[in-house]
Amino acid sequence: MDPKHTGQIQTEWGWLVAIYLYLGGVGSGAYAIAAINGFFGKPLELSTAIGLSIAFPSVLIGTGALMADLGSPGRAMLAGNNVKTSWIARGTWVISIFMVLAFTHLVLLFYTDIRTTADGTTILSALSIAGTAFALGTMAYTGILLGASKGIPFWRTAAVPVLFVISALVTGHFTIMLGLVFHGGPAVLEALQTMALEGLVLVIFELLAIMFFLQAAYRSPDARESAERIMARQSFVVGYLLLGLIAPGLLMLLLYFVMADADMQTAYILGAAGAVLGLAGGLILRHSVLVTGALPTLNVAGFKFRRIAKPRDPKAGIGLLPPA
Repeated sequence: MDPKHTGQIQTEWGWLVAIYLYLGGVGSGAYAIAAINGFFGKPLELSTAIGLSIAFPSVLIGTGALMADLGSPGRAMLAGNNVKTSWIARGTWVISIFMVLAFTHLVLLFYTDIRTTADGTTILSALSIAGTAFALGTMAYTGILLGASKGIPFWRTAAVPVLFVISALVTGHFTIMLGLVFHGGPAVLEALQTMALEGLVLVIFELLAIMFFLQAAYRSPDARESAERIMARQSFVVGYLLLGLIAPGLLMLLLYFVMADADMQTAYILGAAGAVLGLAGGLILRHSVLVTGALPTLNVAGFKFRRIAKPRDPKAGIGLLPPA
């Protein structure tokens, strides 16, 4: 261990929670992008259908990962209590309402002819607006959850929800783009060009957000250790920053400008490569933020003390249980 890094890293939240945060972001981000694209009419109609197909299942699977981490369905059932005082309870209700809206939108779009009537179009528009609002709440909650659940300074900043909202939009966008590539067909090319521009803008915003997040962490004495740890991780610097963020942004830029002259296969390769890298980067980001969370240092009369996490189970030989 680096001698400057003397703190204890939390170990309770790992891949399962990272998957929950990731899929919650992918699903809510895909819904928001799909709903927004729905207002642009026929050129992006297919992207709307793909996004709605992704939204509900992604959040549902992510919730299953969280329940697996909790280890007890009963604990999950109690998560919605104490709305007045608990961010976890508030988030549970936000996610639940979002899932109901996303599922309703999906059913109405695919299994009814509601789009063929004027009143039906109005209903879908209202549903899109409400669903997008709760999708944004779900994206933000995936970041708020960290600060509300653990005493980790690295997580307890306003930059975390902002970063997770933007990253959710990016991963949701890339999921839709990957769906367009798999769908194929001449109609996809116009949608790909528009979404390439959307993707480039979103990646730029995420790059600014991660820079702001790390800068804020470095300025905080308690969070600085986690910031140094995350920047020392090759998976974060190479896997997320270079391959999962900058590379997809460059591919989106290239895709946007070569669409007029590129053949269909080239467009598909650029779109798929950017989408896959961006999706992988989103998962690496969340896992890296989790596993580098360090417990804070207490400064008492000039002496620094590191708070030690309570062991899950008493162990023999440390004064809690007699030796076996």
